[in-house]
Amino acid sequence: MPSPPPYRDHYALELPDGDRVELPLLPLPDGQHAIVSLCITANSFELEERLSTAMTELARPLGPEIIVGMPTLGMVFAASVAKKLGHRHYVPLSYSRKFWFDDALSVAVHSITSPSQVKQVYIDPRIVNRLRGRRVVLVEDVISTGTTIAAQIKLMSMLQAEVVGIVTAMQETRAWIERLARIDPRYPKLVRSCIRCPLFQRAADGWVPDWSTLPD
Repeated sequence: MPSPPPYRDHYALELPDGDRVELPLLPLPDGQHAIVSLCITANSFELEERLSTAMTELARPLGPEIIVGMPTLGMVFAASVAKKLGHRHYVPLSYSRKFWFDDALSVAVHSITSPSQVKQVYIDPRIVNRLRGRRVVLVEDVISTGTTIAAQIKLMSMLQAEVVGIVTAMQETRAWIERLARIDPRYPKLVRSCIRCPLFQRAADGWVPDWSTLPD
């Protein structure tokens, strides 16, 4: 069982196999709230392996024909999930515009971790044919506000791909539910994740979870 709040720097989350992992708490720019930071490249290969294996089993029943990975950390999981499903390749998206990219094959995206930036997410025109008319599962490290997933959904619609699932390592707060529902009421129900955590509020001696923000 986790220790009682308030929490100083870390919070222990339960993994799908029942084990627990301590992850750092990251204060948001307002100074009054914090989120659990799952930066998979700052963690062990063991944690990535355990999470990607669990994510694969969440994706498998959906029968995806292709896995799509969002930059940057979502691509770490997407590649692993695609390989574990026995796929020959996956579709990585990109924030970097290569000279042969087409602006018509891009959408704008905001991120909770980069609140002052509006970025474009691109797909390499040479691999667009992997998506058209295919059943796709979007793979991301964390879903929080839902803005990056919403951008992926928009891009998939532009490319005539059918989104049959959204698999993430972590669900963070409930903000994403309303955002995805505004696109289509069915989208929140397509989200499957390994772990869930709430938003944290500042207290006198650290951070206290706001359980009203915990995803269902």
